[in-house]
Parts: sequence; structure tokens; C-alpha cells
Amino acid sequence: MTVDAMNLAGRERGDARAVAWWIFPTLPLLAAAIGFAWTLRGELMRLYGMTGSAWDYAYDQQIIWNISVGQGFYSSFARANFLGIHFELIFVVLAAVEKLWPNPAVLLIFSSAGLAATAPAAYLFFRSLLPADRPESPWLAVALAAPIPFWAAIQEAARDFFHPENMALALALLAAWAGIRGHRVAMWVLCVLVLTCKEDQVYTVGVIGLLMAAYGAPQIRKHWRFIVYLAGAWFLIGTGIVQQHFRNGGYTDFVYYRWLFGLDPSMPRTLSTVLGAAFRPSALLVVAVVIASMFALPLLAPRWLLLVIPPYLADVLSGHNPQNVLNLHYVLLLLFPLIVAGGVGARKFLQMRSIRPVMALVAILPALILAWGTGRFPPALGGDQSLYAHPNVIAELQTATSMIPADAPVNADDGLAVWLANRHTINDFPDRLDGTCYVVIDRQAYLSGPTHPDQRLAALNLLPTSGRSLLYDDGRFQVWSPVGD
Repeated sequence: MTVDAMNLAGRERGDARAVAWWIFPTLPLLAAAIGFAWTLRGELMRLYGMTGSAWDYAYDQQIIWNISVGQGFYSSFARANFLGIHFELIFVVLAAVEKLWPNPAVLLIFSSAGLAATAPAAYLFFRSLLPADRPESPWLAVALAAPIPFWAAIQEAARDFFHPENMALALALLAAWAGIRGHRVAMWVLCVLVLTCKEDQVYTVGVIGLLMAAYGAPQIRKHWRFIVYLAGAWFLIGTGIVQQHFRNGGYTDFVYYRWLFGLDPSMPRTLSTVLGAAFRPSALLVVAVVIASMFALPLLAPRWLLLVIPPYLADVLSGHNPQNVLNLHYVLLLLFPLIVAGGVGARKFLQMRSIRPVMALVAILPALILAWGTGRFPPALGGDQSLYAHPNVIAELQTATSMIPADAPVNADDGLAVWLANRHTINDFPDRLDGTCYVVIDRQAYLSGPTHPDQRLAALNLLPTSGRSLLYDDGRFQVWSPVGD
């Protein structure tokens, strides 16, 4: 071969490597863009079609609006300070945005962006954890990361509209990447942001600390305990002091575990019921699908996979459905330790054998097929298409409710509540119904969560004789005045 031919071949190989290195980050970003558009479109269709949910969508919207106008974390759904129920300081950041645009779509944008960002965040994490000297590493990182926004577990979170945990997973993956790469300040800032998403994220940050002990950059590895200390201090101060102060003996999610201590006569505690809850097939299937979506690589890191057990048991031993079947946003707490186990397993796999880079990329397809076959967000096979097929009737609702004063208390049907949540007092009909509030009814009402159809129908039948006046009726929406008005 001549010198010119050798130089040409070298340039061609260099160009091929340059193209490959350009493709690696582009594919996760493309997956994120598609995932964001797909998720946000579906959520907006439900929002504008009045099939949104008062719990917890309107609930969160009201709190964030209250913060934006200086009324603190008050929730009229709970008649309490929300900080006594969940320690979610990230709401302050969202309230700053809603100060400029007080629209419930803001929460859906953040939710969809957080879920979609798992692809590029996971790519950075996997890329930092996998051996840098192996040509297969970036290919495998792409194959593992790109399908994540489409996982059935992520679809469950998307089905549940907005929860701050939807942003926590991507932030945790970025924190892990920053720690492995030695970006100390970024890692600490990201860990704090993860903690602000919810009190249970102290476990996620604790896992980050353990990960740093094993794979962190040298200047971070020697201080990994301080990450665990941060998580522990946040739990003790946030949950043990701040929440107890605001709760003042009020509601707590710990009530869902009363049955474990024999305090709930409706759920007898026996060995068979405890084991049945722990090994509930539907919950185990959710975990198995996540593991399969990472090509079973978490099984190669059994010690790291054990870190999934505590949050798994916290979910399945709860008496709260859908938490105990790992539906909706409740599955998210398990995903970070599962992804960490997948990354460590992938690292061990590449230490044992080599693979053709293109084969790693083709492996994206089975993960996507699995997401379509087990997911419940349309067009996934288990999706309820009817919830996303309602026409946009926001203009009609705005016309119907235009006479309601901005500061007046409102009691509204489930799917309407989020559009009327920017006020001090809002509740889902007929919960906490009293004579001071306006009542907004949807003749084609979407009902979910705690709204019982029979109780709603009984309250609806009493409206004409309740002393209220019918202020508006267009055949779809009704507005009733306060009693005696």
C-alpha cells in the first residue's frame, strides 16, 4: 500500500470514528426529544379534554399557585400545610415559573421534560461508568439509555400527570455522572435538587453515596460518607422536625402501614398476607420488566441489585393502592438503584467478554418492543385510548366559570378542578362541600381517585333543593351559586 493510500485509509477511519462519536450523544438526545413530545402531547390532551385528575394534579397546582402569590404551602384539599404531608421544596422553583405563567400546563412541561431527560442523563451515567478503553462502551451506553423514556415504568409516571419525583430520576443520574467524573460542585448541587423533590429521595441520594464509594472520582470517593450524611441529615431535619412541626399530629402516609402492626382490623396481619404482599406477582412483574429492559444486566451485579429491596418493600407493604402494585409514580423510587445495578452489571459484562458495537445498538429494539407490549401510555398495548380522545373544551369551561370571582371558594368535578385550582380554596366535588362555595359540574364528568360515583350522584341530586341557584348551564357544564346567593 502506498503512503497516500495509507493516509487516505487513516483519514477514513478517523472520519468514521468522528461520525460515531457524534452519533453517541445524539441518539439519547433524539430519544429525549421524542419522549418529551410524546408524553407532553398525551398529558395535554387529557388536561384540555377534562380527563385530568384532582388528586394529585389539581392538588399540586393549587399549592404551587399559593406559593407564587405568597400564601405558602397551604392546601385546601388537605386543609393543612403541605410541608407536613410531603417535604417537596422544589415547588418553590416551579412557583417562580408560575409567577410568570400560572397555568397547569407548566407542571406537565416540567414532568415530561424530567421523564424525557432520563435518556441523556442515563447515557452520561453509563458512559462514565463503563470502561473508557473499550470501543463497545459508548454503543452499550446508548443501547441502555435511549429506551428509558419509553419504559413501561416511565409510562406509569407519565400517566400520573405531575409529581416532582418525575424530575428526580434524571437529576440523580446526572449527580452520579458528575461524581464519577469528578465534578464536585455539580454533584452536590444535583444531590440537593434530588432531595428537594420529595422526602423519600433521601434513599436515592444514599445510593449515590454508596456508588461514589465504589466508582467516584478520587477527590469524591474519599468523602463519600458526607453524601450519605447529607441524606441522613435531610431525613432527620426534614421529616423528623420540619414535617412534624407543620403536621402537628395530622395526616401522614405512615397510616398505610398500620396493618403491619396489627392496627387495621380490615387487613389482618398474618404471615401469609405479609408474604403475599411482598411477593405480589404484579409488582414483581414490574421489576422484572425493568430488568429485562436493560438486557438482564442488573443480574450481573447482585450486591447492587439488593439496594432495590428497601424501596420495593416500602411500596408493596403499603396498604395504599396503587402504591403496593408499583403503578403510577410509585415505581420511580426503584428505578435509580435498578439503573445503577444495570450500569455496574454492564461494566462487569464488558470485563468478561467483548461484543460487536453494532449489536449493542440493535439491542435497543427489544427494549422498545417490551415498552410497547407492557406499557399503558398510548399507543402502548395497555393504554386506555379513550382518555386521550376527548375534544378540547377549555374555552367552554372558561365561559361557564367566568362569573366566579377569582378569590371565591369552588367545589368542582374531578377533571375540572385543575383549571380552577388557582385560588385559596378548591376541592373536588362533593368532598368538603359547604354552602360558601360555587359548584361546577361536568355532565360528562371524568372521575378518578377518591371520588365515589354514588356519593357524587347523591350530592348532585341534592343541588336543586340546597338553596343554591343555577347560574349557568350549556348542556355540558353547570355552575351553581353558594347557598342563599
